[in-house]
Amino acid sequence: MLDDERSDAALLAATAGGDDDAFGVLVQRYVRRTTLLAAQSLGSRADAEDVAQDAFIVAHQNARRFDAGRPFAPWFFAIVRRLASNRRSRELRRQRLLQFWGWMTWSHPAASRPETVLIARLDAATATRAAKRLSPMQRSCFDLVEIRGLSIEEVAEMFAISESTVRQHVFRARAILRSRLEGEASIPGADHDE
Repeated sequence: MLDDERSDAALLAATAGGDDDAFGVLVQRYVRRTTLLAAQSLGSRADAEDVAQDAFIVAHQNARRFDAGRPFAPWFFAIVRRLASNRRSRELRRQRLLQFWGWMTWSHPAASRPETVLIARLDAATATRAAKRLSPMQRSCFDLVEIRGLSIEEVAEMFAISESTVRQHVFRARAILRSRLEGEASIPGADHDE
């Protein structure tokens, strides 16, 4: 099934005609990128997998309406982004409601050595401050290319932008992070909150 050479549009057209094996090929082609894209918005692998599944269901249900003259990937990844955004909004509303009523309790994982936890929190705080300097698109492109290992082409397809734009976002993110992290490393104990 993986060696199916048909285009995405041809596979979706076959799906619309009742060929579930064709849709299986599409799922295999896109499941990794779909899950990574959803995880960026949601921060939870389980939630990302749910969104990925929902996105494939939406694509399957709308296979007959897909315009075969347009590329499949931007259409499909727009579905993924919309579903992830909707889920994130619902979760934030739910958390606010639970916090309002005092039903949420926060706990920190127990650690055998408190200094290890402190160092990890300081490193995470430094990285978080540095990442705040990035635009959302720089952060997304950097994460998907440098951390998740997707190709420039795959990320460009996910966001319906050019490959050169992805390269620019990754380059700028790398420069900003390097500058910010090197600056914090050179001034021990300094408070860098802006």
